[in-house]
Amino acid sequence: MLIALLGVVYGTVGLYGLYGVAAGEHKFTNRPVTIDGAMGKLALGSAMIVAPVLLWKFANSFVLGGDITYSMFNYGSTPRSSTCEDIKSAITFFFMMLGSFAWLIAGMRLYNATSGQHGAGPGSAALYLVGGTLAFFINDVASLVGNTIKMDVSLSNVCTMIGGA
Repeated sequence: MLIALLGVVYGTVGLYGLYGVAAGEHKFTNRPVTIDGAMGKLALGSAMIVAPVLLWKFANSFVLGGDITYSMFNYGSTPRSSTCEDIKSAITFFFMMLGSFAWLIAGMRLYNATSGQHGAGPGSAALYLVGGTLAFFINDVASLVGNTIKMDVSLSNVCTMIGGA
């Protein structure tokens, strides 16, 4: 949700930049906005608005862990489950929040790049996007790795580790 709200802000800044380019006004800045920078901000804002919806829609289209990720977005009431299921949900939510935060950092880095600021610290926006996507779909990644190495590395082992069913 925060990503979408920031996308609205970035889109508004992009539209204001396009207005400044079209009107030739540069009252409030000593660095005039270029058409490329304004269009980049507008495209970034649009992508950030659509990103949460795409994450939800694609949550059920990946490998075996997709159902787990997709069910996290269920806004209906859910029956009370066992302690190990609650721990699995908490771990999944943590990684989903971590992935969303990485996407937010990537968006801020891309925004800074469209403003002409480069070298804002370690890591590129692409690494944050890839890492955020992998963290968001942690159940899918665990299933994919488990299928590749022929070993169960999913969060289902949490119940086994704590002695639950």
